[in-house]
Amino acid sequence: MATILRTVRWTVLAGSGDPIALVTEAVAKTDFAVASTTPTSIVIDVPRAIIKNRWGATITGALSQGSKGTDIEWVVDGLGNKHYEHMVTIGEGMPEGSLDDHGIPEAVSKIALKMFGRKEIRHLANVLDFGEFVHAIGIGNLGGKMGIVTLTDRRLIFLEKSIGSENLVEFALASIGAISLGKKMGGETLTISHSGTSATITTLQHGQGDAIARKFREIKDQPTATTTPTAADPIEQIERLAGLRDKGILSEDEFQAQKTQLLGSI
Repeated sequence: MATILRTVRWTVLAGSGDPIALVTEAVAKTDFAVASTTPTSIVIDVPRAIIKNRWGATITGALSQGSKGTDIEWVVDGLGNKHYEHMVTIGEGMPEGSLDDHGIPEAVSKIALKMFGRKEIRHLANVLDFGEFVHAIGIGNLGGKMGIVTLTDRRLIFLEKSIGSENLVEFALASIGAISLGKKMGGETLTISHSGTSATITTLQHGQGDAIARKFREIKDQPTATTTPTAADPIEQIERLAGLRDKGILSEDEFQAQKTQLLGSI
């Protein structure tokens, strides 16, 4: 049976302490074991546990310096569907505030999430990229499955709520034409128009869909930063014109006229 690879990205925030030591201490609180470490890597062994219905796995972390601290790219190699759960288990042993939370607690605090648990919140963090920031969050139904609906600064994510599940649907912000809000007896709905098709998330609690739709419009309405083209260097332009003259595209007179004009602008 072939193993499955899953990638999880953490950022240990600057000032939190030595990342290798922090992870080692977190692993010591579990039945996992640190197999080896170097200044830029750590390998963790997850033993097979029949009682816990858990296959064995090997977790390899590569450390690098990031903008907020130390980035760790984890690769979880194992059977079964508990790859993310392994990382949640280790993450729960990390000191409070030591990991980049991606703005998730703040987003959760703005809205009632009665069905949300601590592990689901940590599970969400494990599918985010380095530096990805969460703007709005909710719980809804897509394709008959309940999941966490998350709007980040890069994409809209639907992640199945079950910690044992790894089903993820995502829509890049650039591919979304519009997000329409609707209301039904069962709650709010979001219809996402993207790449010529659409998808509808239903049964969002009151205010959750509205918060996501409004934040999306705010992001889309933000003016795109533009860069004013820098005028080309006159000497470079003269060299380019000389090349056109040499190829017979410009006559000598045309070349001299444009050269005189460019030299006058210096």
